[in-house]
Amino acid sequence: MGGALVRALLEDGVEVTVLARGSAGAGRLADDGARVVRGDIGESGRWAARAADAEVVFHVGLPRMVPPIRRRHLGRAEREARAGAEVMLDVAAGRPLVMASCALEGTAGPLDIARPARAAEQVLAGSDARIVRLPWAYGPSGFLCDISRGLQMRRFRMVGPADNRIAVVSARDAAAALRAAAGAPAGTYAVEEPTAPTQEDLVALMCRHRGATRPDHLPPLMARMSMGSVVVQAITAHQQVDAAPPPGFTCADRWDRDMMNALGGR
Repeated sequence: MGGALVRALLEDGVEVTVLARGSAGAGRLADDGARVVRGDIGESGRWAARAADAEVVFHVGLPRMVPPIRRRHLGRAEREARAGAEVMLDVAAGRPLVMASCALEGTAGPLDIARPARAAEQVLAGSDARIVRLPWAYGPSGFLCDISRGLQMRRFRMVGPADNRIAVVSARDAAAALRAAAGAPAGTYAVEEPTAPTQEDLVALMCRHRGATRPDHLPPLMARMSMGSVVVQAITAHQQVDAAPPPGFTCADRWDRDMMNALGGR
């Protein structure tokens, strides 16, 4: 997600200074033309001065969570998310701050996987920040990309009935939404493609394009052992998005037409 935003800004001739945690990501961003500062959000004393001339500050650095993710892992992620939001709010210092949050909601409210993002939102409440809630984004990395590769290696099975609606957006459209929010009034926005696939729709598309055998269904209780309860809840819930997009933004991509190219395979 962060890489897609940086590339979109660079393509429009914007000078970009980016904070990168890993050496591989830092190298790719530097090759693209960004000015890269190595470090972590919590080390703001080492990098905050590099953001002094920024006109807009984008916060796309929520804590990374790698499956299996269980509920006991969320407390630490929430604390890290709040701390990161506090740092970014201080660094922005009155300039537009745009944060990429999580739009994953079920019929009973935000899913557990969204808890760290919502903790960060609480820190920004009442500020001049623009929050953009994003569903699962498809691009050359991320959870949907992992599912596609897992299907190709016969390491992913559908979880539960697989008839649940999954909200998605391309990484390219997510980046465009963050940029649109920078020029919008402060508030909370959300984006998703207007026609959402089911879990089974996604698996069928990926199998067809990857030449993979369509998998069977795994009971959620069994899936929790390898994925963790938080991921199982997210992948089996009927997802919905609860806010409007930034003014003037509409999705350009469609999952059924553009997802496989975005994932890096046809």
